[in-house]
This record gives sequence, structure tokens and C-alpha cells, in this order.
Amino acid sequence: MYRIDRNNFYNEQKSATVYTPSSVSKFLFELLASKTEGLVVDPCVGAGSLLAPFQDAGFETLGIDIEYQGWPHTHICNFLSVNKEICRTPGLVIANPPFNIDAKTQELAGKIAGARPLLPEVWLWKIVELWGAGIPICLFAPYGLRLNQTIKSSRWQRFTDGTYPPISSIISLPKDIFPSVLFHSEILIFNRPDLQGHYFFSGQ
Repeated sequence: MYRIDRNNFYNEQKSATVYTPSSVSKFLFELLASKTEGLVVDPCVGAGSLLAPFQDAGFETLGIDIEYQGWPHTHICNFLSVNKEICRTPGLVIANPPFNIDAKTQELAGKIAGARPLLPEVWLWKIVELWGAGIPICLFAPYGLRLNQTIKSSRWQRFTDGTYPPISSIISLPKDIFPSVLFHSEILIFNRPDLQGHYFFSGQ
């Protein structure tokens, strides 16, 4: 089982893929669906848990992943190198990016964020590059994406200078929400001012 103090994936390789429980996907759908219009995109779709409730409800969806992991409508490509032609501007981007660095992900993400990238930030950076900072985004991330930064850190500056969109809501998750993983994580929602500022996921 992964633990925060043992999760140095640079020294000990682990799988980059952590699948989203269906209970979390249902919670997010119930929170986000009523004000979502247009295409819903998951740029690291995996097995499709996050898109499934939207597709079942009749939304147009697009899943993107570098390899097929079970979602039948996966567009196979390297999201970190695509251009805007991949699809029109989405009405919602929802993503649970890789947390751990495996060799393949290191090679792809390092070209954008340097030798030790924080992968959810790499995905956020790419989403904003493709579709701008004004679209609704729902992003799974470790606490370190927004916390424990120095005033001179590039990540802090991107959050404070408008490069990244404003965080409108934070969803706190229990650290054992993912199967076989014990890790601090949360969900950040950008550009959805209709939501409360903070939620606790109950686990139901």
C-alpha cells in the first residue's frame, strides 16, 4: 500500500494509473451535470469511470488516453502533445491525471515541466493551453498542487497571475479513497461559481 512517506516514485517505480471509484464519479456527476452544457472531455480517461455517468445521461463525451484501458470510446493519443484540432472547446473537462511517475510518463511530462513534474499540474497546464483559462475544469490533485509553495515558485505564480483559472470549489477526499493507495488528494473545480466553496466527499 502506498503511503505519503514511502511514495517517492522517483526512487521506486509504481504504476501511474489509479482508477477513480464509481462512487466518486457519481458524486461529481450529481454536482456538475445541472450546469454543464456541451462536450464533456476526460483527457486521461482510463477505464472511463468519470465519463460514464455523463454518457449514460445523454451528454456528448470524449475520452483521451495514451493507451486503451477499457473505455470503449477512447481516442488513443498523447494528450500532452495534441493541438486544438483534437476537438472543439469542451463545456467541461474532468480529469484524474496520473499521480505517480513511471518511465513512460516521465518522458512525456518532463518535456513540459522539467525533471520532476507534478503530473496533475502538467495536465492542467495542457488543458489551459488548448482551451484557455475560462472553461470549467474538475481536476484530481495532491494537496501539493496548491499548498506548500514558496512565493517565488513558478506554480505559485501561475495560480496568482491568472495563468491558471480561479479555484471555485474544493472537494476533500479521505486519503484511502483509491483502492490500494493511501495518499493525500483532493478535487479542484475551476470556473464553476455556482458551487459551494468546499465539500466533503462522504464516501457513499
